[in-house]
This record gives sequence, structure tokens and C-alpha cells, in this order.
Amino acid sequence: MELDEMKAAWQSLDARLAEQTALNLHLLRESRLDRIRRGLRPLVIGQVLQILFGAAIVILGGSFWPDHRDVPHLLVAGVLVHLYGVLAIAGAGITIGHVRRIDHAGPVVELQRRLAQLRRVYVASGLVVGLSWWFVWMPLLMVVFGHLGVDLYQRAPSVIGWGTATGVIGLLLTWWFARWARSPKRPGMARAVDESLAGASITKAQRFVDELEQFQKE
Repeated sequence: MELDEMKAAWQSLDARLAEQTALNLHLLRESRLDRIRRGLRPLVIGQVLQILFGAAIVILGGSFWPDHRDVPHLLVAGVLVHLYGVLAIAGAGITIGHVRRIDHAGPVVELQRRLAQLRRVYVASGLVVGLSWWFVWMPLLMVVFGHLGVDLYQRAPSVIGWGTATGVIGLLLTWWFARWARSPKRPGMARAVDESLAGASITKAQRFVDELEQFQKE
């Protein structure tokens, strides 16, 4: 009887430990998921602001080039600005769509997959919109002056030349820094650059999910 009672006591203790572990896992999951939801809000707000910025650029360029179809350089500048605004809106919209597709109630593996997809989309969108700026800022300046009735290309062609050269140099320096930072000799720098491109919100969210996965394994 003593042996049976001891076995029963051990079984009861095991059951309580299992319940306690399940409760701890549930509490940890809810805590981490809540932090992920709150942590991704700044990302969404940033993308909404990018959409508003893109809309302003679209209006600025779209209201300019149709009235200057007879002036090739102004037409090209206006179209480039218009397309850049559309690109900014599309990138932000796709990113927000990936945020909305995250199922916080799903398995941890699915959360990791969705966050990895969000990270890739966000980084790609940021690179496309960011690197394109080196070529668009000068056409944007031309459009702004054009709305004021000044043809910057005719009035100050040297400004266009220097501005374009600055864009090319800036793009080359950005490429060089990316190559330098991602060298195998600088793993810390490469990691810092990757986290910077992904943004604090996504990096923290992935860290929280990884902690949750580790707790489940333990």
C-alpha cells in the first residue's frame, strides 16, 4: 500500500507540474504576443506615414507632368516623381498587409515564418525606396521649382549636373559601405546593419518568438 500511495503521489505531483508548466507557457505566450502586437504598432504607423508621404509625392508629380508633355526634361522629371510616390505607397501597403496576416494565435513556427516574411518585405521595400531617392531627389527639386514657374534645368543646369553627380556618388558610397559592413571579418557590424535595416520592431518581435520557442523546448 505504501508503494501504491507513493506512486499515486508521484503521479499527482507530475500532473501538477505539467499543469504548472502549461500555465507558465500560456502566460509567457500571452505576454510575448501582447508585446509583439504593441511592438509592431510603430512599424505600422511608420508605413502609414510613408503612404501619406507617397500620396503627396504622387499628387505633386501627377499634377505636373501632364501639363509639361511638350518639355521632355520636365515630363521625365514629373513622371519619375509620380512613379516614386506610387512605389512608396506600394511598398508600405505590402508591408502593412504582411503585418495583418500574422496570426498571433497560431503555432510558434508559423509566427516565425510570418515574421521572417515581414522582415524580407520590409527590408526590400526600404532598400528600393531608400536607394531610389538618390536618383529622385533632383527630379523632385525640378518639379517643386516647376510648380513655382521656374525651369531649374534651363536656369541652373549646373545644379542639375552636380545634384545628379551627388546622387551617383551617394549610391556608390552606400554600396561600398554595405560591402564593407558585410565582410566576414566584421560579423558584429553585419549583424548591426541587418538589424538596422529590419527595424527595431521586427527584430524585437522575432526575439520574443524565439524566446517562446526556447521555453517550449525546455
